[in-house]
Amino acid sequence: MSEQTHEILRTPLPPEETPDNSDLDLFRAPTTDEDTDRVRPIHPRRKRHSPFGLFARTLVSVAAGTVGFVLVAGVVLAIIVPPWYRSLQPRYQEIWCHRISALCELKKKAPEGDVLVYQGDTDAALALLDDTTPTPTPTTLPDIALASNEPTFTPMPPKSAGGGSNPEDLPTPTVFVPPPTVAPSPTPTATPIPIPLSAQLDLTRIKWEQQGWNNCGPATITIALSYFGYSETQTRAANFLKPNVEDKNVSPGQLVEFVNTDAANDVGVRALYRVGGTLDMLKRFIAAGFPVIVERGINVRDTGWMGHYSLIVGYNDATGDFLLFDSYLGSNKNQGRPERQDAIDLGWKQFNYTYIVLYDPAREAELREVLGNYADPAFAASDALERARAAATLDPDDKYAWFNMGTALTLLGRYDEAVLAYNRARTLDLPYRIWWYQFGPYIAYYQAGQYNEVVTIADTTESNQSYIEEIYYYRGLAYAAQNKPEEAIKEFDKALRYNTNFTKAAEAKQEVLEGRFVAPR
Repeated sequence: MSEQTHEILRTPLPPEETPDNSDLDLFRAPTTDEDTDRVRPIHPRRKRHSPFGLFARTLVSVAAGTVGFVLVAGVVLAIIVPPWYRSLQPRYQEIWCHRISALCELKKKAPEGDVLVYQGDTDAALALLDDTTPTPTPTTLPDIALASNEPTFTPMPPKSAGGGSNPEDLPTPTVFVPPPTVAPSPTPTATPIPIPLSAQLDLTRIKWEQQGWNNCGPATITIALSYFGYSETQTRAANFLKPNVEDKNVSPGQLVEFVNTDAANDVGVRALYRVGGTLDMLKRFIAAGFPVIVERGINVRDTGWMGHYSLIVGYNDATGDFLLFDSYLGSNKNQGRPERQDAIDLGWKQFNYTYIVLYDPAREAELREVLGNYADPAFAASDALERARAAATLDPDDKYAWFNMGTALTLLGRYDEAVLAYNRARTLDLPYRIWWYQFGPYIAYYQAGQYNEVVTIADTTESNQSYIEEIYYYRGLAYAAQNKPEEAIKEFDKALRYNTNFTKAAEAKQEVLEGRFVAPR
C-alpha cells in the first residue's frame, strides 16, 4: 500500500461528515483498557422455565411417542393377527374370542340360509305324496342285536380281472345296499303295553358329565353307559369315535358301533338305533327301564341351529315334560332337566325321529316287546316315510318332512325317489349345518348315478366346515365312480387323516388301488 493511501486513511473526516453514534452508546457495554484490543461477545439472557412447564412438555413428548408407537403397533397387528387367528383350530379361536372380544369379528362368518339350494324343477317330487305303497309288516323279527339302519356295504361280484386272473381269488368289493325289505303281511295282534302317567330311570345309577368341545356324541353315550356300570369318561369314546377333536359329527351308527364293539368289552350292554320313533315309544322305553338317546336340532344363542344328542331319563305327562341328562344343557343337579315334550318332538323331527336305545342282552325279549314291529329296520324306515309323507301332504313347504322322506327312501333303497324328495327339500331353506350331520343325500345321489351332485354337496359343505370325514369319503366314491382313481385316493386319505378309525374309507381306498372298485351304475 502506498504512503499516500496511509495518509488518506489517517486523515479525520470533517465534522459535518462524522456520524453521530451517541444513540448507540446506550447499547454498548462499558469498556476498559483491556477490552480495547478484543471484541466481547454478547449472550442473550435465558428464560427460566417453571417445574410445571417442564412437566407439561415431558408429558406431551411421552404422549406423542406413545401415540406413534400405538399407531405403528396397530398397523403391524392388523397385518399379522387376522391370518394368525384364522389359522387356529376352531376351539382355540373360541378361547381367544372369549378373552378378547374384538377377535370374535375375525371368525369366519356363517353362511346365511341354505347353501345347497336346488335350482331345477321339483314338481316331480309331488307325485311322491300320492304313493300308496303299504308299509311292510314282518312276520318274523330279525336279530335286533345285529339289525340296524346304518347303511352297510355288502359284497358284489367284481368285474373281470383280465389277464387270466381268477375273480374268485380277489377280495370282493363293497357297494351300498339297503337293509332287506320283507314282504307285507297281516299285522300280528299284540296287547298294547300300557304307558304310566310318569316314570324315570334310577338316576342314582347315572353319572352326568359335561361335554368337551364338539363332544356331545361321545359324552352322551358315556352318560348312558354309566347306567350299566360303565366307569370310563367321554375321552375313551371320543378317541374311538372322533380322534380329531374338531370332528363336527358322530353319526348314530358310530355310537352304536362303539357300544357293541368297545364298551361291551367292559360291561354287558348292547345298543341299536332306528328312525321313525314316537313320543309314546320313548315313554315305553323309560317305563321298561331302557335308557334312550334322541338326536335332535336345538338353537344355541349366538350360534344358531345345530344337531345334538340328549339322553332321556324320565317323563311326566302331568307336567308335559321329559327329564334329560344333557351333556350340554345339564342334568338339574342329577334330578333330570325338564324340557317340554312338544319341544323335544319338534327338534327330534329334524332328524327323522332317530333314537338309540341301550339294553342288557339278557333283556332282549323285553326290548322286542317294547319295539314291536320297529325291531325290523325296514318297517321303521317305511313308517318314518309315511309320517314324513303325511306331514308334507299337510304342508307342501315342510322342509324337514321332505328331507325325512328322502332319508327314509334311501334306507329303503328307493334312490331315484329319494333324490326327488331331497331336491324338493333343498328349495325350502334348510339350515346349512344339516349337511354336517345327515349323509342320506350323498348316498341317494351316489346310488342314483348323480356323481357331480355328490361332489357339489361335498365342495359346498367343505367351504364352511372342513372337519367332517364323510365329506371326503363320499367325494372319493364319486371320483372313483367317474374313473378318477388318483383324485379318489386323495379324498380317502383326507378322510382317514380326519378320522383314522374310519374303516370304510380305508376299504374303499384299497378297492381303488387294487382295481376292484365297482360303481353302482
